[in-house]
This record gives sequence, C-alpha cells and structure tokens, in this order.
Amino acid sequence: MPVELIIRKTRENRPYRLKCRLKIEPHPRRDRLDREKVRIAEWFVVDMHKEGWEWDSRYSFTMKGPFPMVTVTTLHPVRTPTAREMLPMVARGARFLEAPTSGVMNVPPLALSEYWEYEISGVFVRPQIMTEYPDPHEEEH
Repeated sequence: MPVELIIRKTRENRPYRLKCRLKIEPHPRRDRLDREKVRIAEWFVVDMHKEGWEWDSRYSFTMKGPFPMVTVTTLHPVRTPTAREMLPMVARGARFLEAPTSGVMNVPPLALSEYWEYEISGVFVRPQIMTEYPDPHEEEH
C-alpha cells in the first residue's frame, strides 16, 4: 500500500510515548543499569530520528523492569482442508481431529531467566501524519 504524508504548518505535534527493550544479564548492579539506560536511550533517540521522530526533551526517559526475557517467534497457521478435500480421505479411513494447539507461550520465572529485559520509554513527536490507502487491486468494487 502506498503511504501518503500529510503536513500542515498549523498542526501541533502530538506527543507519543514509544518504548524499547534492553536485554541484560540477571542481577545487574545499579550503576551498570544506569549506564545501559543512558546508552540505550541515546541509541533510541538516534534510531527514531532516522524514522522522522523527534525526542521531546520536556519529558525524561523512564525504565521499568525487570521482565523475563521472551524470544519472539513467528507462528505459521496450519491450513485446514475443506470438506470437499476431506471427503475422499475420510472415505479411505483418514481421521481429522482438531489439533491441540495453543497460542499461549510459557514464560520462565524471572529467577530462572537467562537474561532480563528492562523497558525504556520516552516521549517523541512527529510533525507529519502517515495515512495508508489500499492499492487499486486490493479495493473491492
């Protein structure tokens, strides 16, 4: 989908609280945690500036945590055959039972986590609004 930028000179910038996560070894000392917070906050400001966001210096960065480290995985849905596709297989004796799948992920307790995560959040503003329009082939007539 193409993205269109709308810019108005009279429009005020609206603040947004954006967050990032910091991965660190368990039981860090307070001074190490403070150094990492500053380092990650500086990196966060530079990275968000590349995407058109500006840090609002009226607000300081906040840090929450620790949280257990969670590894993000992509789940690919399994295609369920249609009744028409199942009919010949059922006639040959195939059984179609519902798979016991769950979208729940087991997260280890904080004490057993190999790494801890801290969440750093800051307030950013953006002088433009991004809107998204469907491509012509995606529109329904």
